Amino acid sequence: MADIDTDILIIGGGVAGSAAAYGLSKEGYKVLLLEKSEKPQDTARGDHIQPAVSEILGKWNILEAFFNNGARKRAGSLWFDEDANFLMDANVSKLEIPEPYFMFMNHEDISNVFVSSAEENKGFSFLCPILSCAHIDTNANESIFEIKLKDGETQTAATKMIIIADGVASNMGRFFEFERSAFRYEKALAVLFSDEYEADEFNNLRTYLTDRGIVTMIPRAKGGCKIGLTIGRDEIKEWKKMTSKEHQNFIGGLVPIYENLKMYSAGIYPPSMIIAENWTKDNIVLMGDACHGLHPGRSQGMNTTIKCIDHLLDLLPPNETFEKKNVIQSLSQYQKLMKSNINELLEANHAMGISMDNFDKKSKVQEIEKFKFLEKNFEEGQSYRMKSAGYGVF
Repeated sequence: MADIDTDILIIGGGVAGSAAAYGLSKEGYKVLLLEKSEKPQDTARGDHIQPAVSEILGKWNILEAFFNNGARKRAGSLWFDEDANFLMDANVSKLEIPEPYFMFMNHEDISNVFVSSAEENKGFSFLCPILSCAHIDTNANESIFEIKLKDGETQTAATKMIIIADGVASNMGRFFEFERSAFRYEKALAVLFSDEYEADEFNNLRTYLTDRGIVTMIPRAKGGCKIGLTIGRDEIKEWKKMTSKEHQNFIGGLVPIYENLKMYSAGIYPPSMIIAENWTKDNIVLMGDACHGLHPGRSQGMNTTIKCIDHLLDLLPPNETFEKKNVIQSLSQYQKLMKSNINELLEANHAMGISMDNFDKKSKVQEIEKFKFLEKNFEEGQSYRMKSAGYGVF
């Protein structure tokens, strides 16, 4: 007999795993969440939640918890050319949607809110840090895992359903032989932080179109900003050697109004797009980056994951009929529904990644004209704002 008997075992406690743990335990399922790392989530990753996803979090009764823990509201994005000439205000505050704002919070805090809120649910358990999680057996009724804890203790867990949310590398996905294809983009995403940056009263994200791509100033919930731009993979070595002053001069050379803004490096991320051929197998489902690792240029990964979890919640069998055979049927239905729903978003995200790879002076001129047009054309501008808010694509 297993030490722990649970309905759902979630492997990976990042945003995907913690969000799933909260949503499922809130619905009354017994949930066991496993995480290896005690360290905070990577602070340079995506941090904004779309209005469509804020609507989902409101439905889950967790939206208030985010604001109580420091989340803030952002009206939208402002677009400029490299000389800071205004192009478009992609503000979502006037859209007729339930939550007309982007919610932003430092990435490492998002998982913490999901986990702490899940801990209020009776059936939730969290083991962190663990050393390893190994699959022992699967029979007609359940799957058995052996979990080694940091203190050397070993426990066994029996579960009817498995969620693999262990990130892009997804060691557990490889163990269960999920086939995934990957596309490696040519340009890397470089991230800087500035503690001196001051946002406007609406906390707008400010994006500048330059000859070598976009430079984005992203206000952070605890002050300052994150600066994102693309660099060639052949530039990575030199970028890592640069001093804070050299980074400042580099950004100031692209967008002169920031020539005096002090900043420091936060990391370099060579992006890839990873797509699983199948999202489910037997009583297992992939979630988050383990399933669809997206190019980070538009921060779609976290938002897409929460949408997927919300759909999964609607399809799972209720507590009284939550058995492995019923789980398998629900997951098969989930894969069929979601893979068709998400294709357009995946294609759009991939096209955006390719365009960032190939961005040049000609691209800049075209983008400038596009945003000028969107600012002047009400209907087209509203359509753009709705898509950026998370509606219209998936």
